[in-house]
Amino acid sequence: MSYFYRPLLAAGLLLPAALPAHAQSTPPAHHVYLLGNTAGPVPEARLKALRRTLEQETTPFTVVHLGDIVGNAGLSDKQDTTRAGLESRANALLALVKGLPGGRIYFVPGDKDWNNSGRDGQKSVRRLEKYIEQQLGGQNAFIPSNGCPGPEIVDVAPLVRLVALNTPWFSHPFDRPEAPDTDCKTMSTEEFREQIQDVIDDTKGRNVLLVGHQPALSNGTYGGFQPLKRHLSPPVFGTINAAYRQNVGTPRDMASPGYQEFKKTLLSTLKEHPGVIYAAAHDFSLQLTPFEKNYHLVSGSFAHTEPVGSNARSLYNEADAGYTRLDYYPDGTVKTVMLRFESNDAVKEAFAATLFQSACLPASQDVPTNAFLPDCPAAPRGVAAPKPDAPSGPTATVTPGPQYRAHGLQKTMVGPVYRTSWTQPVAVPVLDLNTEKGGLRPTGRGGGRQTTSLKMVAADSSEYTFRSVDKDVTKILPPELRGSVAADILRDITPTAHPYSALVISPLLDRTDILHARPRLFVLPDNQQLGPYRERYAGLLGTLEDDPWDRKDNLAGFGGADNVRRSFSMFRQLYKDHDNRVDARQLGRARAFDMLVADFGKHEDNWKWAEYKEGKGSVFQPIPRDRDQSFTLWNGALTWIANREWAVPSIEDFQLKFNDLESLNWPARHLDRALLQSLTREDWKQIGQYLQRRITPTAIDSATAQLPKEIQGISGQDINRKLKSRIQELPQAIDEYYLMLARDVDVVGSNKAEVFTVQRLPDGNVRVQVSKKNDDGAAKGQPFFDRTFVKGETRDIRLYGLDGKDVFNVSGEGKNSIRVRIIGGEGGDVVADNATGGRTEVYDVPNTELKAGPGTADRRATTLGINRYDRDAFEYDGYAPRGGLIYNQNDGFGLAAGFDWVKQGFRKPDYRVRYGIDAQYTTGGNRQLTGNVRWRYLIGKWDFGARATYGNFFPFYNFFGLGNNTGKNDDLYDDRFYRARYRGYQTEAFFERAFRGKSLVRIGPVYEQYQSDFSAGSYIGQLKAQPTPSDLVPNTDFQRLLGGKAVVDLDFRDRKLFARKGVRLYGEHTTWHQLNQQQRTFGLTEAFAEYLATARLGIPVTLAVKGGGGKNYGPDDEIPFYKFTQLGQRQSLRGYVRNRFTGDASLYLNTELRLSLGYANTSILPFYYGVFGFYDQGQVYYKGDAPGGWHRGYGGGFYIAPVYETFALSVSVQHSVEEAALIQFGLGFRIDQ
Repeated sequence: MSYFYRPLLAAGLLLPAALPAHAQSTPPAHHVYLLGNTAGPVPEARLKALRRTLEQETTPFTVVHLGDIVGNAGLSDKQDTTRAGLESRANALLALVKGLPGGRIYFVPGDKDWNNSGRDGQKSVRRLEKYIEQQLGGQNAFIPSNGCPGPEIVDVAPLVRLVALNTPWFSHPFDRPEAPDTDCKTMSTEEFREQIQDVIDDTKGRNVLLVGHQPALSNGTYGGFQPLKRHLSPPVFGTINAAYRQNVGTPRDMASPGYQEFKKTLLSTLKEHPGVIYAAAHDFSLQLTPFEKNYHLVSGSFAHTEPVGSNARSLYNEADAGYTRLDYYPDGTVKTVMLRFESNDAVKEAFAATLFQSACLPASQDVPTNAFLPDCPAAPRGVAAPKPDAPSGPTATVTPGPQYRAHGLQKTMVGPVYRTSWTQPVAVPVLDLNTEKGGLRPTGRGGGRQTTSLKMVAADSSEYTFRSVDKDVTKILPPELRGSVAADILRDITPTAHPYSALVISPLLDRTDILHARPRLFVLPDNQQLGPYRERYAGLLGTLEDDPWDRKDNLAGFGGADNVRRSFSMFRQLYKDHDNRVDARQLGRARAFDMLVADFGKHEDNWKWAEYKEGKGSVFQPIPRDRDQSFTLWNGALTWIANREWAVPSIEDFQLKFNDLESLNWPARHLDRALLQSLTREDWKQIGQYLQRRITPTAIDSATAQLPKEIQGISGQDINRKLKSRIQELPQAIDEYYLMLARDVDVVGSNKAEVFTVQRLPDGNVRVQVSKKNDDGAAKGQPFFDRTFVKGETRDIRLYGLDGKDVFNVSGEGKNSIRVRIIGGEGGDVVADNATGGRTEVYDVPNTELKAGPGTADRRATTLGINRYDRDAFEYDGYAPRGGLIYNQNDGFGLAAGFDWVKQGFRKPDYRVRYGIDAQYTTGGNRQLTGNVRWRYLIGKWDFGARATYGNFFPFYNFFGLGNNTGKNDDLYDDRFYRARYRGYQTEAFFERAFRGKSLVRIGPVYEQYQSDFSAGSYIGQLKAQPTPSDLVPNTDFQRLLGGKAVVDLDFRDRKLFARKGVRLYGEHTTWHQLNQQQRTFGLTEAFAEYLATARLGIPVTLAVKGGGGKNYGPDDEIPFYKFTQLGQRQSLRGYVRNRFTGDASLYLNTELRLSLGYANTSILPFYYGVFGFYDQGQVYYKGDAPGGWHRGYGGGFYIAPVYETFALSVSVQHSVEEAALIQFGLGFRIDQ
């Protein structure tokens, strides 16, 4: 948004506040005061001024403190000498509402309350919570509670729902409450996202005010703004520190990974939910920024201020000392007032605006209508005549997807799939809401990633959902892509799924004891019974199915259950107590059935769990949901490629036989490994036999007969035939999947104390039992887990104790036994390895009691997360082919192909080891074969890698001679007179340590063997044949070189390919020693520094400056020509051909200016676009001389950055005294590389 539009938008927001509209006819119903960042000294006069304001309030009010409450390291413990002073400061804040019956105060934690993101942060924030709530007589005023991430809901007024978030939880680098060792309702980022969505979706008739400490949008210091004085404090080092804060970040900075996770989670959630205000502090300023029909508010300058950067989107953005008030009116109007402390600490209104207007007012483009109060409370009712019911009979003929007709190339690429079933008209009953299920009443829109759904309640309180047959798959795309060709492609993939698959699945499941919904096909009527949902849902084709519900006073729960839980909630119960368990056999049956019908969509969100009380705990039975991915076909050219396991690993074709079991079970890979570990090979065999007995050919005939009669001959018979084939193949497929699950197994305890008994058997097998623990540390009662793992099937057994004082006893005599890893968890665990053989690895904190045996590997450490359990850690091994066309002026056209393999390992990020092979062949004679390997975290966090390449090497095409004033004849250049190559092979090995985001250190040996390759008539050939005394003749002899290479790359930029701000410092040194010839030693050191900054001067303008050089050492007559430092088009001197200047030292300075011109929302792909210009200078030296001085190149070009500005495609035209117009295409900008 340009500066021209900013005041117009602000005026639009202010206008409703100035008009004598309905919103002003009544006073506010509730005020919310927002302040934060009082950890430092707070002027007493400001507290008194706010107290006077609150004393004068006649409207009920709430004060919300937005974090960083007292002390730069939170509230110290009682023995600390600072405790009394911190308590006094907390009391001063509590006194703001003391004795005021119309007001209450709430606190949300900030990063300083988490011990300034320090080691004891969790203890610190809980200590502060305890003190504040004690002073308030037990009021739940510190939210979210107990260090949990939230959201926690408090309805502070009939019109205001306060939803508190514990934002430091996301970026806290030390212990925090998270799965599985927590009683928090939220245990992960995904659950956090889901719960916020639920809160917003379920809130009707109340305004939602999200509050947290850290903002998702901010123009302040933590948001990335670094004022000039910080760059100069001190010079150079201040700039490096500012770049680090902007682009890498401490845990408190928005650039840090944890903070970024929170920001992306919140912004992506709010994009789909308009009408929310998110209020935060953290930065010391007052800010108001609209974004995606929501508002982001920063109110963190109560105590002091810090500078803010400009932002054209922000309506208010000032480093004012003050606080913010929100005014909520009965008719739905919401206003904000930002109040500033004057020099005498008097309070003055600095800014006011209407954020949401009442539904009583005409719709406005400037001020959105309140989405949470969509009806005007003062509107007269019963005046307008309702829309008459549309005439309807008992059935209607509908076509589920006429838009999926395709011909020609479209049909060839995506395939025929189920297009004919989607485009075939069918006769469907019209849903009678008066009679069906005793009467159904719509209650709200349903969720779902792609499905349009409507929730309903029957007369007996049972719950149902009407789910559309057609899907809107574009919902999975970011909003920026929903109008692009990517959305069109996704829509055309919809008919890979069968429109009526659920109608076949349900009767098949009826033959089993698996709990499930029972869908029936209907068309929704177009009548008044749909109420406010009529406009959107009338005439919708879909299925009505029972929605699993909890037990109610007048109604048993779904399937007779006491409760029905989501997966996140169910896992919380499993971690809480070992008396809670999943019926693994039932889940095994459900998962085997999924394999039968090729349902690859069984991620955790597609399950609910029926809870049955049993003794002291509960048993959970699975309720599979959403059968949209059953029976899918991938029979087009592109869809066939997508179905390869190396392409899209999470889809699988429905055919007569089972093909890729890994892809078929990909979305369920974590769920299965967490919940099915107790099932043996015999258990799985019995599951297969059970399904074969129940799902007979007759049952299949009956199930496929439930399809609409118009579909029977189109696709029903094909599904029937495949099901009959697959049920016969099912036991073998189940057994193969069992072996996949059995290879690496997690055995997980609970947060109660358990005894893990491991017995190594003489045949190499291992028996594992898990039992409750007596007070004396012995096993109590029968084990609740008992399985013998078979050597040859299982490679790794991983025992996780979680919380509680667990005991691990290992015994037995198996010498070549299965490896056992013991990960103790929180609590004072005891490990005793009395086995005479086998390998047992122990991961826990150092104070864990360990009795080691001959096969014990002690991995105890203070490393953060040493005993953490990650349910989603498992990944499959994989491979991926690569291929493409290449072209450059010297090598001509060519082909490139490659292959990567990855092997996964325990606690290895991304992979344990990766192998790669690449080959190239061009018409110009370039032939290369490269192999590489990398082991992740081989020693600590150091990777180890190796690389070997054989062939004709193409990075160096030309040699013009040594020195800064060498000549270039254009005609000879075109005849390849300067062409000089080398061939042979090179190998290197290295250790590499990545740190601070994109930075790294690499060191290792190199070995190279080269033969120079040039014609006798070339420049270098003639130079070697007939040198003159003044000629500088480089070494072209055969070389065998052994050396070492070291790289230090401090990359504090915001991104690699399209950097806009930051600093990069790079240094590389290589030493070579000749193993032949004179056996001399030489080397090359290269380094550069790069600085980028972006300012908004009407449009974003980026300045990039890069300076560097290289220096050879050693005897020049022994250095091969391709080992000297060089400058040219790809060596930091644009405007000249590649490798134009060669010397034993070089210097260069590159400058570039980029102008971001705008955004093009095209139907093919939206993109940003801009132009850039550059000016480069460089020179090389030889023996200290640089005749001719600086060479200069300049030019410009344009770029496009598709969708997001994360990378750019650029083209430039380059000019110099030698070249009129060199053209260069690139991914990103040459200066950034």
